[in-house]
Amino acid sequence: MADPLPQNDGTKTASPGRGGGASLLDAAAAEGLRFFGRTSASISHELKNTLSIMNESAGLIEDLALLAEKGRPLDPARVRTLGATIKRQIQRTDQIIRNMNRFSHNVDDPFKQIELVDFLEFVLAVSRRLTAAKGVTVTVHPRDQPLMIVTRPFFLHSLLWRLLEYGMERVGKSKALALTPEEREPGIWVRLTGLETPGPPAGQGFPAPPEKTLLDLLEAQLKVDPDEKALILVLPTRIGEEV
Repeated sequence: MADPLPQNDGTKTASPGRGGGASLLDAAAAEGLRFFGRTSASISHELKNTLSIMNESAGLIEDLALLAEKGRPLDPARVRTLGATIKRQIQRTDQIIRNMNRFSHNVDDPFKQIELVDFLEFVLAVSRRLTAAKGVTVTVHPRDQPLMIVTRPFFLHSLLWRLLEYGMERVGKSKALALTPEEREPGIWVRLTGLETPGPPAGQGFPAPPEKTLLDLLEAQLKVDPDEKALILVLPTRIGEEV
């Protein structure tokens, strides 16, 4: 049985499309800018790492060439290994740039239809460096059928990352989290499992104001399933576009 987390501390938060929506969007945008900067910095660090590996491999190839010029036999296997390393890093860099491009263009579409499993996998791909730094593995459980929703992709990405941050602080001994999307009338559930404890102790303020703003903007809710030690994000299949 899933229990709702308290999402209001006594203050009123404007609902999008019911008056005051612009101020709600402004509050989310301010947090979104910080999220965009942090994520962009992480992506740039990944790119720097791939360039560093390619530069090191290229330097070793130059060293082998210099030794060959001095009469030392060239080791073809070593050259092939270094070439393969560079090729892998080029492919990795290409994927990082593709993810960066997709992430950047999320801000171009205030509302967009997305396939949720694909979107969750994209969120993890962008966040992999940050989750790896915590020593946590995060996976998405696949589905046989597509799960389409209309939402605000950028702000959903921001909220999902906040949930992952929360989860990584409370992950179980396995150091493994899983995201499982489920179709539940009248909306969609995204279960975060692998937690030692699914909910914060009373008074520790989660969801905090930034999460509450994103939840309101996305017309979403948070629930706790104490039996499965799961945190559940409840999303509508389609949100209003009046803001």
